[in-house]
Amino acid sequence: MSAPVEPLQDVAYLYDGSLEGLLSAIFLAYERHEQPLDIVPERLYEPRLMQSSIVVETDFERADRVRRGLVRTCGKAAFNAVVRASTCDGYDKGAVIYRFVRYAMSRPDSLRGVPVLDELANPAVRELHGLLTFVRNESERMRQFVRFAHLENGVWYARVSPDASVVPLIMGYFADRLNDQPFIIYDEAHHLAGVYDGTSWQLVEGDAVNVPPATDRDRLMQEAWKSFYDAISIDARYNPELRRHFMPVRLWRNLTEMQPRGAAQRNHGDLQAKRSACATISPAQKPAWLNGRATDL
Repeated sequence: MSAPVEPLQDVAYLYDGSLEGLLSAIFLAYERHEQPLDIVPERLYEPRLMQSSIVVETDFERADRVRRGLVRTCGKAAFNAVVRASTCDGYDKGAVIYRFVRYAMSRPDSLRGVPVLDELANPAVRELHGLLTFVRNESERMRQFVRFAHLENGVWYARVSPDASVVPLIMGYFADRLNDQPFIIYDEAHHLAGVYDGTSWQLVEGDAVNVPPATDRDRLMQEAWKSFYDAISIDARYNPELRRHFMPVRLWRNLTEMQPRGAAQRNHGDLQAKRSACATISPAQKPAWLNGRATDL
């Protein structure tokens, strides 16, 4: 019989960056009776002075146990909040989510009738709401500022560069509106594409994507949109600071109206594609909770 593992006092858990990896790290913290100071993707880890680290292997069964425990204790809304918060790029998001889960699953019985997400006076809940607000704002920016181009192969294509991996959260929105029109939304920052074939969508990872040129009609419409954008501006009310507030400069490179006249669509090279962690799991292994639509979260 192996000796019990001695809990570490100042430890960082390193995971693969996926939601399942994060939930596996939370499970390990309970198993080892540790309270990790940091839970971060391994590629982003910046060690603190004298800090130990543990590389956590992603375990879908353990991740699902954390999910079921949180849903049983606090309801589906709490887990959905964790899913949304996990799309944030912040270095401390793993620790914030861990502290929220730990508090949510250990609340006193006197608070069981109060939704955990309503306890804004608690620091763990308040920190999670900070992540949720950021993700919600970034999702809304993407819904507002996605610009599609109609390619010669009949696919509508858009590039985005969000500060959070929100493509899974906006795919359902655009699938509902484009109906049976196939489209691709490629996230350049996170190397993730949402691909919709007219009936269902999936996520595909790739470092770059090579797309055919836009149709002549689409190029004409792009020029018309630029003309419309210029025509409705009022020189006397020109306010660049206000425009940068509502339309962040970091998004301009993918906005049709901010491109010079006659600018050709950028080419991204070959798509080195592989399905995302969720998509690589065979149907027999894939947990049922991964089958829901992102817009239901």
